[in-house]
Amino acid sequence: MKKFFDENVFFGNETAKKLYKEVKDLPIFDYHCHLSPKEIAEDRKFYDLGELWLEGDHYKWRLMRANGADESLVTGNADYKDKFFAFAKAAENAAGNAVYHWIHLELKKYFGIDKPLNSDTAEEIWNTTKEMMKDGSFSAQKLILNSNVEAVFTTDDPADTLEYHKAIKESGFPVRVSPSCRPDMAVCGIQKKEFAAYIEKAEKISGVKIDSIDGMEKFLSDRIKFFAENGCKVSDISLTTLPTVMGDKAAADKAIKAALSGQTVTDVMASEYTSYLLVFVAKEYAKNDIAQQLHMSALRNNNSNLFAKAGADSGNDSVAKIADIDALRNLLDAMAKNNGLPKTIVYTLNNANYYELATMIGNFWGENGGNLQLGAAWWFCDHLEGIKEQLKMCSATGLLGRFNGMLTDSRSFTSYARHDYFRRILCTYVGGLVENGEFEENAARKLVVNVSIENARKFFSIK
Repeated sequence: MKKFFDENVFFGNETAKKLYKEVKDLPIFDYHCHLSPKEIAEDRKFYDLGELWLEGDHYKWRLMRANGADESLVTGNADYKDKFFAFAKAAENAAGNAVYHWIHLELKKYFGIDKPLNSDTAEEIWNTTKEMMKDGSFSAQKLILNSNVEAVFTTDDPADTLEYHKAIKESGFPVRVSPSCRPDMAVCGIQKKEFAAYIEKAEKISGVKIDSIDGMEKFLSDRIKFFAENGCKVSDISLTTLPTVMGDKAAADKAIKAALSGQTVTDVMASEYTSYLLVFVAKEYAKNDIAQQLHMSALRNNNSNLFAKAGADSGNDSVAKIADIDALRNLLDAMAKNNGLPKTIVYTLNNANYYELATMIGNFWGENGGNLQLGAAWWFCDHLEGIKEQLKMCSATGLLGRFNGMLTDSRSFTSYARHDYFRRILCTYVGGLVENGEFEENAARKLVVNVSIENARKFFSIK
């Protein structure tokens, strides 16, 4: 029996240990996260595990609610020590949960603690870590540097000024911190009550009058170019559902004018508007060497009472229906016909969709190897078995050796342990193929290195 979270945790075979030596100390390329550029620029300091772990982590919040914690201990105003103890009580019931795996990898990596977190150990772990953190050494920049991070891609609205990204660059911070363009409201928000207010903000930031589809095109084109000039290499968009009706420019113009004049925007009009702009921005991304990420099948803000208390991104989301594969085909085909299909990563929160998505993107592969990819196991899927399933799907339907590997998708500065988690699982999967005589060991060494970092460097054009 293995010791609790010893150096061989998550290894399923002997070859995995050999392969892991090739990737253990490689830098981390975190191409999708939700870290705050402001906190990085200002080098925010953390002084206890409560604020470091629980301030914005909806993964942990869900487990605390599952364990019966009062909302004051989750997203409320309770003391961070009380919140930490409530989380510790939940952790002792979280056998097999990815959060349990991550926190113990983090305790070992950042604090040298190799004992389990539970009700009995919570006081000792709280006191030990608080003592280590009291000198301010657990800061945003130091945690990034000490995690051997090479690149961080944050998530930013096109109406953002990018002032903090500029400040980070001007400060000489040696890690690349780049913005990612996420135009959710501009492209998909036409039916939302906040749309008109967003347009006012976008006009103020950009100086572009947005009263027609021409104005929206200019706003998006200008801002994508601005993002590219400030180091942007990837975009992102959340598509709960894909647009099922493809629209032309006239239909998109009709829709935005209706929205801005207070008229009802029907579902068909919204689909026409969104599909048209998705094709438009794809071409702009391609022109600026920006990859696109499509995140699909997340159903958000489901509990209205919880949403009223805690707001968005508070652990109130779940898996939606599988993405409409016909709609994805039409969308990718329209982008390709418009000579504007950029490098693309397709993620789904519903893994029942894997075969459809993986085989659909294969229809659009081209001369740039790995130009379309099935994204890493995402959100509710980034647990041990979910990562294995995604690796198997990449292998079964395409080229595992072209995969970009892991990302944190996190707001936490200690979440880089997830890359180690992934690398251990990757090495076990590939090591199993080697031990079964299904793959060659020297090729396996090269493959795990490529998936761990080299493919991401190439995909995002980072030298």
